[in-house]
Amino acid sequence: MNENESCVVDLTRSLLKDGPSFLSHKVIITGDIAYLRPTISAMMFCAVYIVVGGGLVSLATYLLIVSTKYDLSIFVGGFGIAIGAFGIMLIQPFLRRVSFNRGLGIFDNHIDRDVKLHHIVSFQINNKMIMRKHGLNYACFELNLLTEHGRRINILNHNNEQQLIHDAALLGEFLGVEVKDYRREIIL
Repeated sequence: MNENESCVVDLTRSLLKDGPSFLSHKVIITGDIAYLRPTISAMMFCAVYIVVGGGLVSLATYLLIVSTKYDLSIFVGGFGIAIGAFGIMLIQPFLRRVSFNRGLGIFDNHIDRDVKLHHIVSFQINNKMIMRKHGLNYACFELNLLTEHGRRINILNHNNEQQLIHDAALLGEFLGVEVKDYRREIIL
């Protein structure tokens, strides 16, 4: 077997299986730093769960003080804690500050180890179709960075194609690297 054949990476394959059905982040460039800022709609989506969970915990506290229905209070409170915790888990990835810092010369996404900016060779745009068993199917797009050592790291993942292309162009210009488009037609 040829050694090069085992080293081939399929760049059309997406890195992530799933993705949001809304615009989640935008690229912001200030001076020598480019970072991803969550959109208001993404934050509101998560905040709804936190507020509903907090409201249910408050209702459970009220029921516990006013009435003697301890079983209802515990059920409502437990349900509120679960919904609120789910909202907190949803919001945490949005609060993580993914950044490209030209001053320090690093990319940091707080998940993988830092990548030196001079090791980034290009950005890659992929598309995929998210198939739902009991819901609507939707297109999703991801932006990945490629390093000279063969690593692919996901930067962005949402379903607003035009915003993702714009953000990829901004990052490509910011770092002086090319943006490769690996989108393909998906026929259902």
